[in-house]
Amino acid sequence: MSTTSSITIEAQDHASRDRQLEQATRLLSEQATECGILITRHSFRTFTAALSPDVAYGLIQELDLL
Repeated sequence: MSTTSSITIEAQDHASRDRQLEQATRLLSEQATECGILITRHSFRTFTAALSPDVAYGLIQELDLL
């Protein structure tokens, strides 16, 4: 079984952004066994959701690069 440790999100509007971020965090939280999730905003439309050993298990942390 393969796992996804990082998901890139390209949002067209607020609704699609929220929906895609929710789906990504749900998928990653199912795979997280020892770490948390880091959501990084790269631009107004581009985000990355990734498993991160720097985030405690069970937590979601946000990083804004703008």
